[in-house]
Amino acid sequence: MAMRSLIALILGHKWYFIGFVFILFLALIPQLLLNQGELFLRINSLHSNTLDALFYWLTYFGDGLMFIAIIVVLLFISYSKALIGLSIFLSTSLFAQVLKRVFFADHFRPYKVMGAQHELYIPDGVTPIVYESFPSGHTVTAFALAIFLVLTYPLRKWSGLLLVMAWLVAYSRVYLTHHFPIDVWVGSVIGTLGGLLIYWLVADNLHKRFDQQSFLNK
Repeated sequence: MAMRSLIALILGHKWYFIGFVFILFLALIPQLLLNQGELFLRINSLHSNTLDALFYWLTYFGDGLMFIAIIVVLLFISYSKALIGLSIFLSTSLFAQVLKRVFFADHFRPYKVMGAQHELYIPDGVTPIVYESFPSGHTVTAFALAIFLVLTYPLRKWSGLLLVMAWLVAYSRVYLTHHFPIDVWVGSVIGTLGGLLIYWLVADNLHKRFDQQSFLNK
């Protein structure tokens, strides 16, 4: 019965998941053809002032503060939705941080690995980071936020925009020299699957517990 509800949840938003899986496998192809260093250098060579500005600001969609700000706003609309978002944010972020700091603490970022051998392009305003590259925390958060909003407000056009935004955040992390492609690829999987599973586990109970309650409707 529980598995059926999970399948129903996925099928109810099938176009988002189809789009996600399609881009996921599309992004895997160059990683199978080139090693991570070569692929990173090719991405690093594709830059312009316009892209610098775009990705510098777009990457903040994957910042934890963005997710927290949305949760705070939702407290005035629906306690249950805010708590679902908080559960997804905390769970996916904690999982990513444990991986980064415990299991892959020695997985260095591109600047550390390749900076001595190659002249990397670093956009203005970007400070290179050295440690804890895998997985990309910003990418995890971007996809967790996207799937939360998709499941909470299921509009097809909205879903497509959120999917594109999340993938652009993933690309921005490589563009800004903070991550290798595999870091963001895995981050997208963690954020999406983690967000989906947490929503499936807690949403019904929280909706029943708080109904329509919010700061404005107690």
